[in-house]
Amino acid sequence: MSSRQKIILFSVLGFIILFFILSTILKRPSRQVITLEIWGVNDSPQVFDSIINSYRQQYKNIQIKYTQKEAGSYENELLAAFAKNQGPDIFIIPGSWLPRYQDKIAALDLTKDKDYNLRSIQETYPQIVQNELIDNNSLLGIPLSIDTLALYYNKDIFDYYKIPLPPDNWYEILKLVPKLRKTNATGQITRAAIALGTYDNITWGNDILSEIMMQLGCKMVNKNEKEVLFDEPIPTTSVLYGEEALNEYSQFAQIKSPYYTWGNSFPNSIIAFSQGKTVMMIGYSQARQIIKSYAPDLRYGVTVFPFISGEIPQVNFGKTMNAVIFNRSSHQQQAWQFLKFLASKGIAQYYFAQTKNPPARLDLVTQAMNDPQVGIFASQILTSRSWYQFDNHQIDNIFSKMVNDVILGNIKAKEAAINAAKSIELNWYQQTKNQ
Repeated sequence: MSSRQKIILFSVLGFIILFFILSTILKRPSRQVITLEIWGVNDSPQVFDSIINSYRQQYKNIQIKYTQKEAGSYENELLAAFAKNQGPDIFIIPGSWLPRYQDKIAALDLTKDKDYNLRSIQETYPQIVQNELIDNNSLLGIPLSIDTLALYYNKDIFDYYKIPLPPDNWYEILKLVPKLRKTNATGQITRAAIALGTYDNITWGNDILSEIMMQLGCKMVNKNEKEVLFDEPIPTTSVLYGEEALNEYSQFAQIKSPYYTWGNSFPNSIIAFSQGKTVMMIGYSQARQIIKSYAPDLRYGVTVFPFISGEIPQVNFGKTMNAVIFNRSSHQQQAWQFLKFLASKGIAQYYFAQTKNPPARLDLVTQAMNDPQVGIFASQILTSRSWYQFDNHQIDNIFSKMVNDVILGNIKAKEAAINAAKSIELNWYQQTKNQ
């Protein structure tokens, strides 16, 4: 074979090889672009923009769209979307919603996952997260923040009455009521000492009343037995946990009580505080933004939740906010990949810096405790607890009836607590039966 023939042959062979290589490359499917949709309420899109951009530098084929929904319509929008099988891939909900949405959540199996296991979760997050988000060795979602209840007080009014320090226990609050409340000539309360005692115009009334019971030592429920425990007596007494908590809570709204200072005629507790219609209120750090929108120049301070009993180990009621995955999402693997990124220390630290929502990670709690805006709330994270509410809407209605029955004088606190416990157990049983 001549040199010229060899050249032609090798050229043809080379062309054929190149043709097959190019054909293979062209036939290979391009990397599919996936879009993850996230719904939330409290956080603005700006909070997530940088997080999403950072994530996309590593995963260029993942598009992420975050939508901030209105709080009042959020749940209805979620349920409507789920009914049409068009729900977001990821949605953010408080811990009290988890039991109602558990059948719609794609949990992560901690016995099989390569990144997370039970031990790593226990080492990363406080007890409240472990209690709420771990179920049968599965992780329901990623906690973004843990908020706790604290006492807000009006600094200008405290200064006027020469009160240098805020109360740090329940009985100091009681002492302040006669001094701080204002009445008109007919005895009507015109300024409350504290927004407490009613239910329907108290933001987070369920959580406040729950914390009082828990501070008395009540475990609230036995989840395994579907049993309510606040209708049991406090040790060495004949007084029920719920009875004592109701009496402590409702006395501020009982006309015959020496500590009467609040009623249903007042606006919502946060608005009343913003307007100077109450000197103190109890709320989460979340209330700061609401106060700012109503009264940006209000001088107020925040201190720890006032403890009722010094004999019981410290406990605070906590509220987690959690990112969870819709179990009908077509992109569950990619969604969990993003949630793990969101949970990493660097991103969680950035999220805290942007939102000032008290962090969920243990290794960020100390930093948050030193923060002038949320330090008080963060200082209570390690002792924060919640309780399993099979349906927080039903329980909220039952608690509302329990409190209203007492302040309206329909029944005594003991009977109201017993009735509420029975009602919760009955509804819990019926829900289980219908599943």
